[in-house]
Amino acid sequence: MKRVVAYLLGLVLAPMWVQAGVVSHTMPAERYRSLDYVVEVDGVEVPVYRALSQHHDKKYSIAYFDMEGSVEVVVKSSFPLSNLQILPAAKAIEPQVSGEVARFRLQEPMDLSFEPDGCNSPLLLFANAPETFRPDPADPQVLYFGPGEHNPEGGLIRLSDNQTLYLATGAVVNAGIEASGDNITICGRGILDGSDWHHNAGPTDFMVNAKNCNNLVMRDIIIKGSYYWTIVPQGCDRVLVDHVRLAGSRVGNDDGCNPCNSSNVTIRNCFFRTDDDSISPKGITRADGVTTSKPTENIVVENCVFWVDFANVFRIATESSCPAMRNITARNIDVIHFPNRDRVQIFWLHPTGEMPMENLSFEQIRIHGERPYNLIKITPALQLVGTRPMVVPTPNNITRGPGRRGLGSRGYGEFVVIPSYGPYVHNVTFRDIETYDYGTERGLGRVVLMGVDAEHNVANITLERVSYFGVPVDANYEPMVRNEFVEQMKIKK
Repeated sequence: MKRVVAYLLGLVLAPMWVQAGVVSHTMPAERYRSLDYVVEVDGVEVPVYRALSQHHDKKYSIAYFDMEGSVEVVVKSSFPLSNLQILPAAKAIEPQVSGEVARFRLQEPMDLSFEPDGCNSPLLLFANAPETFRPDPADPQVLYFGPGEHNPEGGLIRLSDNQTLYLATGAVVNAGIEASGDNITICGRGILDGSDWHHNAGPTDFMVNAKNCNNLVMRDIIIKGSYYWTIVPQGCDRVLVDHVRLAGSRVGNDDGCNPCNSSNVTIRNCFFRTDDDSISPKGITRADGVTTSKPTENIVVENCVFWVDFANVFRIATESSCPAMRNITARNIDVIHFPNRDRVQIFWLHPTGEMPMENLSFEQIRIHGERPYNLIKITPALQLVGTRPMVVPTPNNITRGPGRRGLGSRGYGEFVVIPSYGPYVHNVTFRDIETYDYGTERGLGRVVLMGVDAEHNVANITLERVSYFGVPVDANYEPMVRNEFVEQMKIKK
């Protein structure tokens, strides 16, 4: 028997549906509701939100809830379920299907993509562990958004030293974030939504625009409908992005997380659906910043699920200028969807100008083989790539809803080369990279390794148990292309 429990959170009486170990909430406004699915968890109805994509059939749904112990999930779909897949495959979810209703049990919290028709109108299910931290809404250092719809003035939230931004379960906050300072935390189970703004025209350059932060923590929130790059630490040290889910792909250039000139960054336990690159470390250095520019280094990405509709999964150092890019590790990653465009790949390492790149490791990467894809591209280049003039979008007088246009992003700016010894790429390991659930279609699969010259080379590259649609990537791998400026390449079984 379900019951309604009211929690006084943030001075707002918040209806929460609770039964045993399941916590849900009420839909904050009908304009957010998806009509494609009805979801119940142990008999508790879970709100289903609509989300937009510029790909496939242009829409999808998301739902989230808290759970403890084993729970039964029941999904009633508007679509036939004869071809239902639930990804990632590594989660081994086996539903019982009857007509347009699917049932399955979850033994632990996880993020899933429920797909009656592949990439058309899927349901993203985000199952959380019980919430253990809620800040005091009376604390002057806490910006607290309780359940309901919120439209901060100018669509912008500004954070500084020792502040915490909390988005409660059931909150939808239509805003971008600017953060600068030490010990800043962004947390909660609610939704930060950028859907009201056109591409590249939000209230601040990026959805989470963090500059010169030390000890920045982002945890548990959902970011929906980003208008440009999504999470962008710039000149930051000690950054944790933990259990953050991105429901993007509404516009182009909505990269998941782009650490720029930042160090000691950890991205873990996340689910990113994006149009553009999932993870794209960069450097932003303009003419007035050569002497103060910082390297991008010491980055860990682990235990994540990525869905990319148009671009790359890991695109490292493009559109960049910084003293160096080094010490980057990615491990235990599921890529559940990826385009078969010829110009993109799972891993693209692309330092330009004079940037050195070294000490990278990619391990335990599982790629859903629904269609052919390109695997690896390592191509240092002498010419800077991707710089563009600063352009300020013109604001309009719409104050709420779709079409609202603020000052927005201003482009990357004209980057400059930082004197160094690059570009080169040294010391890269690819280990245990595999494709699963593939059919008979083949093609693509390229591995491209191209140094510039003997001084600006590609060196000490290790491929260990790397395969493409079951074919080992070894010395006889036909789609591999490399030139004479690739040295010390090792292939291991």
